[in-house]
Amino acid sequence: MNRKRWLALFLFLLVVALALVGVGRLTRPQEGEAVWRETPVYGQGERVLLLELSGSIPTGKALEDLLSQIRQAQKDPGIKAAVLHVESPGGGVTETEALHRALKALAQAKPLVAAFGSVAASGGYYVALAAREIVTPPTALTGSIGVISVIPEVEGLLEKLGIRVEVLKEGKLKDMASGLKPLTPEERTVLQGYMREAYELFLRRVAEGRNLPLEKVRTLADGRIYSGKQAVALGLADREGYLEDAASRAAELAGLKTFRLVRYRKPKGLLEGLLGDSLPLSLAGGETQALWGLLERSRFRLEYRYPGGGLW
Repeated sequence: MNRKRWLALFLFLLVVALALVGVGRLTRPQEGEAVWRETPVYGQGERVLLLELSGSIPTGKALEDLLSQIRQAQKDPGIKAAVLHVESPGGGVTETEALHRALKALAQAKPLVAAFGSVAASGGYYVALAAREIVTPPTALTGSIGVISVIPEVEGLLEKLGIRVEVLKEGKLKDMASGLKPLTPEERTVLQGYMREAYELFLRRVAEGRNLPLEKVRTLADGRIYSGKQAVALGLADREGYLEDAASRAAELAGLKTFRLVRYRKPKGLLEGLLGDSLPLSLAGGETQALWGLLERSRFRLEYRYPGGGLW
């Protein structure tokens, strides 16, 4: 192919790329517009928003997306109430508190009712405490009020693989909880202090959210799980029921006779629609990646998590 044809092909591809980017921008919300678009779930009338927390407490972009939904719901005058559906064993302490704070601000602006799925424990229960009321199936698993950190010790595994790790440090506790060696008594004491702070914060959130004496909460907060029925009897939840009951209660608190349950969806640009958000499968998996994942998880991380719901 001669030079002119190469140049013509390059210019053609450049025009196509610019066109795709331009159309993609046109399909995205402009500055100042709402990021999220509504899709109906059921019903007719004034809008009640369904917020969904499914799986571990999100991190990164997924967390920011959920926080963005909460902020938009708080500002949108067309959203009269919200229901938070929780199907989660919990997750990171910092992310859980961030969600709780955002949901608390929403609940102060308009009625918010939490609805439990089959598991709403530890951090999953923590975020629900921001709601004005909590509705739970009688057979749901909840509670698990406490803090946990699991640090896989990979020293023996690395030795078997013939991998030697040398740590250079200034500060004798700099490499504590690295997973490369057992914890010393001093390191364990330091880390336990961090966990105690997070535990006390959890207790305060329960006491505030459920209007319970702190000392009563302390007697309930030994990490055990409760059934939904037990949670209602202990004052950890308001009533037995399911998502539809929680949505109806949120509408009732907002003074609505009829309501339409909606959820948020983010409109995709053209390129996102064509390419998607996932990496090709050929780029994922493999023993090396699995080992790398194990090493990443060996870091010290405080979590409000029910271990029966999966450690990771």
